[in-house]
Formats: sequence, structure tokens, C-alpha cells
Amino acid sequence: MTSIYKTLLIDDETLARERLKKMLLPYADKLEIIGEARNGNQAIEMIENLKPDVIFLDIQMPGKSGFEVLQEIDQQTIVIFCTAHDEYALQAFETSSIDYLLKPVKEDRLEKAINKLHLFKTENRQSNLEMFLSQQVKQIAKKKLSSIPVKIADRVVFVSLDEISHFTAEDKYVNIHTAGGKEYVIDHSLNYLSEKLDDKFVRIQRSCIINLSYIKEIKRYMGGRFVLKLNNQKASKIISGRNYQEQIKNLMLF
Repeated sequence: MTSIYKTLLIDDETLARERLKKMLLPYADKLEIIGEARNGNQAIEMIENLKPDVIFLDIQMPGKSGFEVLQEIDQQTIVIFCTAHDEYALQAFETSSIDYLLKPVKEDRLEKAINKLHLFKTENRQSNLEMFLSQQVKQIAKKKLSSIPVKIADRVVFVSLDEISHFTAEDKYVNIHTAGGKEYVIDHSLNYLSEKLDDKFVRIQRSCIINLSYIKEIKRYMGGRFVLKLNNQKASKIISGRNYQEQIKNLMLF
């Protein structure tokens, strides 16, 4: 017997919800629409009360964004993003989403997204979802970044790697430092970034990764360490860690 997935539509645009409902009519044997939410706050309440199996989730909405909704719910729900903005794709695939549909949604893309649901049969839905998301994370990890998404209030900006002089770790967070003197805070670890950044970014101590393009000067320092001066607005000076001296020597041909 085919599983019927209780489905919630979350979008602040009435026309968008109506269009999606019509497009989902041919899939009535798979999806049962149990409700609609028109903003992030309403979505959180309905998810907790109705406990849908699947949500079609917009990103930019009044109250709370789609990402903020996912941060606040406890329900393990299959997420299909449905948005007019393609710039959030990387951030979306780092959540519990199985697909990312761009508006206006095309029938063939919707079909592909719905076809993925067979992976999550009722009896093994939790374990299968966790396995699928684990595979998604591994695929993401293989891809190199070209920019870093940073959440600022109710929006997300993308900071180009070419603008970043270095990263520093502080407590649970990582600070992005740009050549122009701006700073941003993200919650990714340096280990995570090390896996995804290209070779021009090198870790020179436990709490710092630098962009080789911004090295202006290197001087020897006590204890086999080095002082690296960066060619950014703040003329940053960073002391390398003892465990990284050979890496720096080889890299800089010392």
C-alpha cells in the first residue's frame, strides 16, 4: 500500500499556495493537504499541532523565515523548499530538505521532488530521512565553496571568498574577516570550512585560517612560529601555531 503523506503548504502568497495545490491534485494518492500557513509564526504552530509528514516551505515570509521555522520546530518533517530566490540553495541543502524548487514551479521538477518520497516509507521514515540527509551532507562536503552565506537579521548575504582575508574561531562561532575590514559571524566550525575551502585557504593555527592571496609578509617568531602580516585594511598580524610550522615552511619555501 502506498504511503499517504500529510502535507502542509507554507507560503505568504495566496496565489502561490493556490497554484501549488492545483499542481498537487494529480498526487492525491500520495499527498493529503492538511493545512496552509501564511507566515512563519503560523507555520510553527501548525507543524507542532498537525505534525505533517511533508511541508512545502517558502523562505522569505513575514514574521519568521523558512530557515527560522526549521530551527524552532521539534517535529522531524520532510522539507521541500519552494521559493522564488535561488541564492539560498546552499543553505537550504544544509537543512532537512530533500529538494529546492524555484517559482514558478515546473511540473517535471515537482514530480521529481515527490518521487523522492518513496525513500521514506512510514515504517522506516525517521531512519530513512536521517540516512538521506547524511548522504546529502556528504555530497555538499565534496563541493567547494565560492561564497559564504551569512544571516543578518531577516536576510542572508553571501560573502565572496575572494573578499575574505581570514577566518578566526572564538568560542562556538567563527568570525569572517574581509579585506575591507568588515566582520561577520557564522556558526560553522573551522574544521567544516577546512573541508570545503579551496587550496588558497590554509590553516596556520588551531583558531585561524588565512587566505594566501592576502599574505604581505612573514617573519620568524619565537618557538619555531611565524608572524604573518596580511594585506587587508586592518593590516592584521597573526602568529602561527607550533604544530603548523612545517606546513608554513613548505608552503612559503622557507
